Amino acid sequence: LSLRGHPMQFIRPQLSRCHLIRIRNLIHQRPGYPVKIAGIIIFRQRPGTASGITFVTLEDETGFANLIIKPPIWNQHRSVARNAIAIQVEGNLQREETLIHVLVTCIRDISCHFISLGPVSRDFR
Repeated sequence: LSLRGHPMQFIRPQLSRCHLIRIRNLIHQRPGYPVKIAGIIIFRQRPGTASGITFVTLEDETGFANLIIKPPIWNQHRSVARNAIAIQVEGNLQREETLIHVLVTCIRDISCHFISLGPVSRDFR
């Protein structure tokens, strides 16, 4: 929780230079379209009935995205997928009516971008 704003908004200029789009803009992309998004991981879950697929909810300053990570991608990026606080993903957009998912093909840890945002001391004199 931050009173200054969502943490992603402070690193958005860096992300925009990498051609990452905001989650709210996924609605304007066509199904099957390759997308790159980034956000803070809200939760990960791997239901026993999902054949090893992991579902991740990602949040940026504009909304939430549902990620689908199949076992080969999960295994390839296991350390990042399990431990990162914030990630950048590439994948293909899947849409059914208003339900949007990203079928992930690549995962990258972007948690290091938040280190420079540490707390700022306010000295009152």
